[in-house]
Amino acid sequence: MNSKDNRIQLSSGSLSIEELEAIFKTMPAEVSFVDKDDNVRFFSNKAERFFLRAPAALDKDMRFCHPKKYLPMVEQILEDFKAGKENHVIFWRSNHKGKFISIEYFALKNVEGEYLGTLEIVQDITEFKKLEGDRNELIYPSHEEPEIKE
Repeated sequence: MNSKDNRIQLSSGSLSIEELEAIFKTMPAEVSFVDKDDNVRFFSNKAERFFLRAPAALDKDMRFCHPKKYLPMVEQILEDFKAGKENHVIFWRSNHKGKFISIEYFALKNVEGEYLGTLEIVQDITEFKKLEGDRNELIYPSHEEPEIKE
């Protein structure tokens, strides 16, 4: 962190803590990070979530955050990521709280290729599934006509 102006210096620029918090709150996805030792280190703090993330989970083993029926699969993912066998996996649910969601896991690695942890991204892709053709004109979502259902 650059103590002069309280900005976090990254390889492609810098951000203040306030800007970083706003980015994660605005992103149309939930983001969680589990470190190389399988401890939950971060999750985006969104008002509405698909999966509950309690502050008490921070700095705890991720095994306490997943339903038991999914633990063997999650442990396999982490094992494969750590071994370098895989780097990405995606799942989806067609009706989770009335939404079609994707759940993606990514192995995070440093420049030397060493495993740093796992990034989980959960997002509502319901509207994406409806897209067809191209949109090359400026139309703000708040100005679109609502879809009329019969």
